[in-house]
Amino acid sequence: MPGWNDIYATMVEQLYPGSSTSDITGRKGPREWLLQQAGATSAYLRVAEEFEAQFGRDALDKLILQYVPDQQFKPGNLHRMLVELPWADIMTTNWDTLIERAAESAEERVYDVVRTVEEIPAARSPRVVKLHGSFPSNMPFVFTEEDFRTYPARAGAFVNLAQQVAMENTLVLLGFSGDDPNFLFWSGWVRDRLGAKAPLIYLVGVLDLTAPKRKMLEARGIQPVDLLHLPMLASWPENQRMSNAHQWFLERLRSAEPYPQQRWPRPAAGFVPPLAYVTAVTDPCAPLHDPELHGKTPSVDTFRLLVAQWRQNRSVYPGWIVPPIMTSKLMWGRICHHLHHVVCGLRELLEEERLIALFELNWQLEAALIPLSLVGGKEVVALLEALHLRYSTLPPQSASYFRALVLAVIRHAREENDRESFTRWSDWLETRLDDEPGLRDRLHYERCLERRAELDVDGLEALLESWSIVGDSFWSLRKAALLSDLGRDAAASELSAQVLITIREQTLRGRKDIAAWSRESFTMLFRASVLHADFGNWLENRPISDRFDLRQELLQARGCPGREDFFLLVQQLSQEPPSLRRRLEKKQDFDLGAVSSTLNIVMSDPRIDRLLAYQALRFQEESGLPIRTGNTNLAGQILTGASNWLMDIAPSRAMDALMQVLPGDANKTTKTLLTRSVVARIGLMEAQRLLDRTQRLMVAAKKRVEKGGDNAGFWIDRLKAACEIASRIVLRVPAGAPQLVAVALDFHRNSRLSRRIDLGDMLPRVVVRSLEAASPDERDMMLLSLFKEPIPVQHDEVPSPFDRPDLTERVSKNLTIKRPGPEWDVVVEQMIAALADANTRITASKRLDWLWSTKLVGKAHYDALAKALWLPEHLERGLPGRTVFWPIAFLTFPSPHPDEFVIDLINSMFDDEPTGEADKSDESSTAMVQEPRDKPDPKSLQKEIERIVRPLKDPPPKAGLPDLLGELTAWLQQSKVEFDADRLNKEIERLRIFVVNHPARHGSLSPFGDPSASVEVETSRLVAALSMRVIDVPEAMDSLRTLISTPCYPLRLEPALPTLVHLGLMTPEDAVEKIKRLFQTPEDGTALLVALFDQYIGGASGGALVDDVFWHQVIYTVAMRRAPTLIATLRFLAWMMCNYPTRVPTTEDELLSAGLDSILFETELDMNNGDLGYDPFLARYFAAWLVTAMEKAKRGDPATHAVWASAIAADPLPDTRRARDLVLASE
Repeated sequence: MPGWNDIYATMVEQLYPGSSTSDITGRKGPREWLLQQAGATSAYLRVAEEFEAQFGRDALDKLILQYVPDQQFKPGNLHRMLVELPWADIMTTNWDTLIERAAESAEERVYDVVRTVEEIPAARSPRVVKLHGSFPSNMPFVFTEEDFRTYPARAGAFVNLAQQVAMENTLVLLGFSGDDPNFLFWSGWVRDRLGAKAPLIYLVGVLDLTAPKRKMLEARGIQPVDLLHLPMLASWPENQRMSNAHQWFLERLRSAEPYPQQRWPRPAAGFVPPLAYVTAVTDPCAPLHDPELHGKTPSVDTFRLLVAQWRQNRSVYPGWIVPPIMTSKLMWGRICHHLHHVVCGLRELLEEERLIALFELNWQLEAALIPLSLVGGKEVVALLEALHLRYSTLPPQSASYFRALVLAVIRHAREENDRESFTRWSDWLETRLDDEPGLRDRLHYERCLERRAELDVDGLEALLESWSIVGDSFWSLRKAALLSDLGRDAAASELSAQVLITIREQTLRGRKDIAAWSRESFTMLFRASVLHADFGNWLENRPISDRFDLRQELLQARGCPGREDFFLLVQQLSQEPPSLRRRLEKKQDFDLGAVSSTLNIVMSDPRIDRLLAYQALRFQEESGLPIRTGNTNLAGQILTGASNWLMDIAPSRAMDALMQVLPGDANKTTKTLLTRSVVARIGLMEAQRLLDRTQRLMVAAKKRVEKGGDNAGFWIDRLKAACEIASRIVLRVPAGAPQLVAVALDFHRNSRLSRRIDLGDMLPRVVVRSLEAASPDERDMMLLSLFKEPIPVQHDEVPSPFDRPDLTERVSKNLTIKRPGPEWDVVVEQMIAALADANTRITASKRLDWLWSTKLVGKAHYDALAKALWLPEHLERGLPGRTVFWPIAFLTFPSPHPDEFVIDLINSMFDDEPTGEADKSDESSTAMVQEPRDKPDPKSLQKEIERIVRPLKDPPPKAGLPDLLGELTAWLQQSKVEFDADRLNKEIERLRIFVVNHPARHGSLSPFGDPSASVEVETSRLVAALSMRVIDVPEAMDSLRTLISTPCYPLRLEPALPTLVHLGLMTPEDAVEKIKRLFQTPEDGTALLVALFDQYIGGASGGALVDDVFWHQVIYTVAMRRAPTLIATLRFLAWMMCNYPTRVPTTEDELLSAGLDSILFETELDMNNGDLGYDPFLARYFAAWLVTAMEKAKRGDPATHAVWASAIAADPLPDTRRARDLVLASE
């Protein structure tokens, strides 16, 4: 591009054409004289001034545009290098647009361009400021002598801007010569305006200054940087020296670029384009590059290089309170890459050098959030054991390293639940902390975390009260998080607010303070959760939360993504954990039948596959984030996700995390994570520890609830969670069952805890699971203590949330008393006496129902029981009321009246004539026939259907439609009740009318299941019961034929199939097809199959063909493990084999034994049985029941019996042993 001299020569040629001469003889003409002055500043400006006077300003501007063809040139390499440097501003006197065009493509810098005064206010640094105008249209271009003279007045805003920039920054003048009019003007202007306060100005270029001229410039406050003296200048081509010299200077500036701290631990980035003339300067604040390794380098030498790198990287650590997650992953990746050298190198180091190496390795692991159990844990412990007796002789630096490793072992022991090691090294370190406040706070924090993990509320509170923090203020935030864990939200809020103020006060101004910003980020996240939990002041807190969000975004851009890392962890841990590698992995290929197999010879550590969960646990501890604040779950999300990821590979660590969250009984977390299979995989000692911890929490929580206060509700929630977890863990620790029942009884006696709305609904569940876990002898004592408890008052038939539940209300009738004694007679007498009181009568009847089924009510009690049941003040419609019994039960219980009296009384309930069938052609007929135009009232519809089934004037409130159908079925099955032809025909007709008038099945099912399924099942049971009655009353055959010919919902015939074949109302072939379809179509519901099983239990038979097919389907279901119907089939077979083994065909024993072998294999705990279509634990329970019954009946394969006997004895859960004991007790 043309320079000043080119434009100057043109102006002289036009002002003084070649013919012009001087009037004085011997003197050169003005043209020759002016051309000789080229390069003189005054000549440039004076000629430009004359040109403007002669031809006008427009001609001068056009001349400039002609000689500076801006758009014909592109920014060069020097322009691009210039704009990539971190200048505060770039001020240029050039008219061309090369600099701003280069700035448009700058990757790391965004410049605002200022061409006119009007653009100054809106522009922000960094800026490209066009001081003397800009192509193509920002004129006038500053060129003439008058332009320079009037510039301060005409462009005052530019002058002020330049003055401000000169005062705040160092000026570097690049591309100017010492005689450049722009240089002279601006350097003189700065000197005039700022005087002695003017900062030093650097003039850079190939200046070729003489000594006097250099001194003159220095005297004016200008420091020349003359690139003429570069050693390599002479080696460059002459036409490239100027350009290369400027490139050298720009590269020299680039090479001194400070290391960006947020890049740690990666080394300084290379330069693009690469440096051509300068060698990059090593930044002492930058991490080292990975050591260059050669194949033959010994591991110990490689390890020493790694230790040196770790030492340097630690010394320049930016100070994050928790490194960004991606940084932690990068650090772990580097350690993994050199893991072989680390392991081998450690073995060859002497003790002193190994101490240093392990200190550096542990520091790297801590920063990467990696537990010591994965790498180096054994080596650290061994070294401490070897050196601790010589600790006093260690140099101060080595002693400091030793103490740091002791602290690492303390943390390691806490994470691994090694209380002995934790206590030992904590006590050792306590007396050797010297003047290290950070180490003292860390030890105190570790003790707090250990007490929190042990659920020792009192111990944790004591430690928090005694914690006087003197080091980093962030320890106060960690303390606040622990206060939140104790429900002390107000104290936590106040302390966290103070921490935020302190951190902001301590932040260094005017420099990158990543350490403070990192702490601020996590503290704001804590504070945001506090504000979110303050529902009452949500509107007032919303602006504060929004400001927190804005600040977090700024801190993230500065390399402190604390908030984003938190949500990233929550999001990642909410996903399904990565699958673990198997020894042999198979994968379906594209082609039909093609399968590829991979044999993994070297198996990876599953903990590495789930490393994110370990990192998340440490992230929570280091970040100072509370598990919860108020009702807001914060870090609990991380702990829950980590627990899910670790449950199948490290159940102890997973349970530690889950116990800290303490999800409530309704929380899906407990149901999802603390499954039966998880409990079964927990070791016995670990399970005992978990149970002890929950009971410790129960004691502390109960004390705080009784104390009252604002956080009583918090501790009730903790109690609920502890009870739920303990009730599950106790299945693994049968010896703890009696104590847990004693705790439940203690809570039940406390009026503050025992209401259903508080803890009451949880306590019966604790009791049931404890009874399930206990041994038979202990179970007898536990049951006795439960039934001896006073009966809680229940005023209404429907329990109120404020009632106290009865702890026996869920006790299974399968439980029996092994050795009943006279103490049970006292219990029975107390229950009978309680029947007299209306407030205890319902609950007493529930207890008596269990006592009766377990044969604890003897004949000696019959008279008192009959009198108590039939007390006149409690009769309803002539029968005993306010009990849990159906009317037919009073034919079983003793009564002061003969059976005929009771039968007639119950029969009177069904004596009304069946309601007539509705006229389907009448649009005004009942809503049960067709859908009305308006939506039917569900209550009136239910009432009308009930009226057809059982026409009572006052049906009991507890009786829904399925109950009514079931009650009628049970009445028909009662052998003491006789049905004549008229009565049976009337009942069959009643059912037919009910079926005809019932509305059709809804096309769309509820997401919670089909609400009408139970009606369908009970209707089928009723058909079967009526069919059995018809065997003895053939006069009702036609009515039954009419009924089964009614193809209306909800009529189903499957349970009645054997009887219908027996009656000749259905062919065996049709029955066989329906039976096969029932076994193979689970969408029809397992309940229908169970109803069919009940008919066979009751003695039904459909003849040889039907029975053979039925039993083959039963056995085949077990052999093939048909998922939908397997459980019901196992239960049926177990009961039949236990009570009527001869009815099960012996021809199927071999196939049945094979099915039982397969069930045992598929349900093993170490098998991946999550994809089974059936419940593995329930299948094992009924299978154990069945195989024990088969062994007792001398049926099946003895080898199957032996394998199952061993599995039952070794089962970590009591399920299969309970099934076995149930069979053996029946002897």
